[in-house]
Amino acid sequence: MNENILNLEPKLLWKNFRELTLIPRPSKHEEKVTAFLLEFGKKYADEAFQDETGNVIFRKNATPGFENRKGIILQAHCDMVPQKTPTKVHDFLTDPIKTVIKGEFVMADETTLGADDGMGVATIMAIFEDNEIKHGPIEALITVDEETSLTGADGLKPGVLKGSILLNLDSEEDNIFYIGCAGGVNINVTKNIEFENATSEFESYILKVSDFLGGHSGSDIIKNRPNAIKLLFRFLNKNNFIKLGNFEGGNMHNAIPRECDAEIYVLKNKIEDLNKAIAEFQNIIVSEYGKSDPDGKISVESNANPSGKYLKSESYNDVKFIINTIVSGVFAMSAELSGLVETSNNLSIAKINGNKLDILCLMRSSVQTQSDYFKEIIKSQMEYLGANCEFSEEYPGWKPNANSEILEIATKVYKQDFNSEPIVTAIHAGLECGLILGKYPEMDAISLGPTMYGVHTPTERVEIKSTERFMKLIQDIIENAPVRK
Repeated sequence: MNENILNLEPKLLWKNFRELTLIPRPSKHEEKVTAFLLEFGKKYADEAFQDETGNVIFRKNATPGFENRKGIILQAHCDMVPQKTPTKVHDFLTDPIKTVIKGEFVMADETTLGADDGMGVATIMAIFEDNEIKHGPIEALITVDEETSLTGADGLKPGVLKGSILLNLDSEEDNIFYIGCAGGVNINVTKNIEFENATSEFESYILKVSDFLGGHSGSDIIKNRPNAIKLLFRFLNKNNFIKLGNFEGGNMHNAIPRECDAEIYVLKNKIEDLNKAIAEFQNIIVSEYGKSDPDGKISVESNANPSGKYLKSESYNDVKFIINTIVSGVFAMSAELSGLVETSNNLSIAKINGNKLDILCLMRSSVQTQSDYFKEIIKSQMEYLGANCEFSEEYPGWKPNANSEILEIATKVYKQDFNSEPIVTAIHAGLECGLILGKYPEMDAISLGPTMYGVHTPTERVEIKSTERFMKLIQDIIENAPVRK
């Protein structure tokens, strides 16, 4: 399958992207891909090394006549989000990604593609490999663990980078330049719970909420896509004859949960009521989400390995209150940029782990005071319900600079190349620019990328034509880099 993409243009970009698809690289398991990239840098750059955090950095001297240009840093992350369909057999730690060409798109075979941000990395590789491109001093900064903790950007040391212009290649629309992004923080909620043994009067089943679109918890949160965890508990709220055993939903902190499974217990004389309730709730799903999320469903199946216990009434009520209380979706819209989400929260992962309820949320905001306000709200809610609430891995946003020199040049180049105006805005997602500019405050930055859809889901795909446009744009921006004053 992967060989098909070698026939696409631009050939160097797709050749390098194919190499990346063959290397397993989920977040926190980037050792194989960083070793590959380091060897690539030693072959095609004038200097290549790995910093103590694991980021790969390589540099190439200016081509003759371009020595007086400002240095450009091309930046992307090498890890990917590991997601697959429920029926797909795939081990992200050992198996390569199989690519498929479908119409105007490249996608994977029922897994995430890794175009986020493999396309950015492949673009950097193509720039360094192509000796026909005219450029000033260029650097590559390829970071690790962006998708879970922004570890690579956070661990980058001041003074390592030499360039003064940062081109972050981690965006998903080829006609948009991003000049700002939201910051974020993980919210960790835990609550001790108690179980009791089920009697022989009860039958155990597996309740499944599945096949929803999910999506990126930053860029897709405004689309009001259903959260499978929230839907499961919405169903449980409506049907108090059901008792809850274990449950688990979501598996990535930055992805809207597509699935949630629960072990439930129902009195044997209530089985007909259960089937009726599921049919009614499926009608609600279709009524509310049939057009935007047509494959989403709720179903039930027999439980071959029941645990034989369910939550005591008090603990069950606590769990329901906690899940229902947590805001998941848009919390506030920006008053400055029309259509931009300012603050949101994603109920990312929730499960019963032994005798404890574990919840992980990712809250994003472009305004620190709004972020602090949301943290106050959720902490007081959780503590009122007897749960522990802690915050971790907070990272800063990126404040827009409308007077950016590289933005002016990139906009001019875009107009010349495509005879149209690019959109200049901020994004409600976490980009590494905020952390990098915190260490290099004088650096000038924009973020751009080819057009992608469905990132962080098995429907992730990249538009083939947009990669040609993107590659041309990057080359022309580099060739028009500003002169040092």
